[in-house]
Amino acid sequence: MPQRVESFQDEYFDSSNLLSKSGIWIRKRNNRWEAKHRQNGDFIRSSFYETDKIDEIKSLITSYTHVGSQASPENNFSLKSICRYHTRREIFFADNRFSIMLDSTDFGHWVGEVELQTQQTATALLDIDTFMMEYAWFFMNYSAPKGKMTAYFEKFGFPAEVRIRHRIQAYGTNN
Repeated sequence: MPQRVESFQDEYFDSSNLLSKSGIWIRKRNNRWEAKHRQNGDFIRSSFYETDKIDEIKSLITSYTHVGSQASPENNFSLKSICRYHTRREIFFADNRFSIMLDSTDFGHWVGEVELQTQQTATALLDIDTFMMEYAWFFMNYSAPKGKMTAYFEKFGFPAEVRIRHRIQAYGTNN
């Protein structure tokens, strides 16, 4: 039985895929702005810097896009909404250090995550690897894990501006 259950709505924003391509995720979770910036790793094993400070979020956005100084929370930082979904999260605690989150979305996707919050990234990754090996029986999966946004875009399609850019990259611009 989970120690805690949460429910929230996420809406993600981007500008021509510039942020997500750089490992930056800008979202409103229950109408509160948040940013996640991947520091290292990949989809399976990664560490993020996370903030809900508006000035830091704006700085990230203006560093990686062309939105300009007019960007503000009131105009969604001049970004476009790329997806929105509802998540029910069950949270379990293990070994007095690890959070295990099992998320189910309103579009039928499930995903899990093991988290250890610390300032020592290298130590945390080693500790998580050890934890995952010790409890491998619980995490056994016969298909590659898929994040919520990947599953969302596979089900509903990519935003139009991203689709157009992928098409141009795939086929070139000569017609």
